[in-house]
Amino acid sequence: MPVTIKSLVEGSLADNSKLEINDRIISINGNEINDFLDLQFHSADDVLEITYLNISGVTKKIVIHQDGETPVGIIPQEHKCRTCANDCIFCFVDQMPDNLRDSLYIKDDDYRFSFVFGNFITLTNLSDKDISRMIEQKLNPLYISVHTTNPILHRKMLRYKHDFNIIDKLHLLSNNGMEFHTQIVVIPGWNDGKELESSLMDLTSPELNSLSVGIVPIGLTKFRNSLTQLSPLTLKQAKQILQISSQFSRTYCSDEIYLLANEEIPPEEFYDGYTQLENGIGMIRLLLENWKFRKHDFISDIQSIDKKIVFITAKLAFSTIEEISNEINKLLPHKTRATLVINNAFGETVTVAGLLNASDIIQQVNLKNNEIPAFSSNLFNDNNLTIDGVSKDDLRKHFENEILIINEEFDAWMVL
Repeated sequence: MPVTIKSLVEGSLADNSKLEINDRIISINGNEINDFLDLQFHSADDVLEITYLNISGVTKKIVIHQDGETPVGIIPQEHKCRTCANDCIFCFVDQMPDNLRDSLYIKDDDYRFSFVFGNFITLTNLSDKDISRMIEQKLNPLYISVHTTNPILHRKMLRYKHDFNIIDKLHLLSNNGMEFHTQIVVIPGWNDGKELESSLMDLTSPELNSLSVGIVPIGLTKFRNSLTQLSPLTLKQAKQILQISSQFSRTYCSDEIYLLANEEIPPEEFYDGYTQLENGIGMIRLLLENWKFRKHDFISDIQSIDKKIVFITAKLAFSTIEEISNEINKLLPHKTRATLVINNAFGETVTVAGLLNASDIIQQVNLKNNEIPAFSSNLFNDNNLTIDGVSKDDLRKHFENEILIINEEFDAWMVL
């Protein structure tokens, strides 16, 4: 499909050409243009012969000569996300309530977004042409959900109907110079124990260009009545996962697994630059490290606030936030407190702050007149909305006061 022009950067090479908004780019220098990555990749040559369809449906050609300074300036229409072709037994989207933001119900499995944003993909919806494009354009690194390298178990867990072998695909990518971070969602009785050990052996093999392996526990909500019966990790199982993973290099468990096992979060050097931070791997360690360096600035700033600060968080980070609150109170007595919000919207087994609903916060948090709430920034999306669509402004109005927003790694904050 040609790429439609959404806008042209003012003063750019495209703006000074015959191209117009809503023209559709067919090819550049004979290369098909199917998406924003094709457009970016094939716009790097010094001379660009662009074939396009104008708004009247007439095929046209222009030539643009790059000068090394002026941008080409073609802004494409928003990319339509490729969705998942699987029916995974553990899919989180399948176990969500109905009243959340529309975008949360999209089962993203788009390799372009994996490269650009670090989203995890399964590779099961890719054609040979897609694989060739990924290799040609050197889309490194990718983020790949593996779950198991056992092909039979892989198909049983992801429930696709076509022929597919995950380990063969990983070898194909590696043999062509592709690198990737990988992920395993551990499900007790399915891909743990010996299966996990076997998968880690494969993924950390020198034959694969696997940069890291992230292990996270299955997320289960209360909306699973008609779905495959699965069990959450127990303390014993979490300890076993930590023991198995410790035998393999470049392998990291999520913070939740350490907390479930009642084990200490590893030191900063263990995480090798936090390569899987978005997976909840090393987030608590990074928060604590940033707190060490930022605590004096933060304490100095909140001294000027004439009210008490109430840190609002979920179960996973509560003990860490409570420690920080207690440390502040040693210097500024009674200045802060931490309060735990239970996730009734999804069920008590969901313990991360980013999945807290505003409805639970409003129902469970009672502030005194001299208190203002403090929220983690990961409670909100880029449009400043909670998972159930409540804005920062709405929360501020509900609490009839200012609110404090703190970056999830505790390296920035603001009062609204």
